[in-house]
Amino acid sequence: MLAIPYLDRADAPLTVRFRCLEDHDHRAHFHGKYNTIKDDPPRMYGVGDVHQAGDTIDVTEGELDRIILRKLGLHAVAIPGAALWQGRHRRMLAGFNRVRVWGDPDDAGAEFTARICRALRSAKGVRLRDGDVTDTYMQGGAQPLLNLIKEDSQ
Repeated sequence: MLAIPYLDRADAPLTVRFRCLEDHDHRAHFHGKYNTIKDDPPRMYGVGDVHQAGDTIDVTEGELDRIILRKLGLHAVAIPGAALWQGRHRRMLAGFNRVRVWGDPDDAGAEFTARICRALRSAKGVRLRDGDVTDTYMQGGAQPLLNLIKEDSQ
């Protein structure tokens, strides 16, 4: 399992989630693809970026996608799953002039993007075509993702 630490804005640990890196049927092995500490509330991943970003922030559907956008130099946060957007997340992002939402290119990702765009007037979905952020990066490197941002600003 990959341990994904959730830190507060001062980089102090809040919780940890785990992601199975094996390519197998997770349920047959009695665990999920992602595992959370029992009764731990859904949290926004990468909240330090809320305090470091200028007028633009990116929101991804999943921690690994957020890590890729940070690798590209973008300020980003992640919601740990399409259905886990909470009302308090809106308040955390309300001050940004531009919120780019990177939902996965599936039905759950479309609903994720729609929910955030309904909650924040400054939010706009980024249209991924070749998989999620991580898949797109693995297939073509940084340029395809940067091109999507460029398309968004035109």
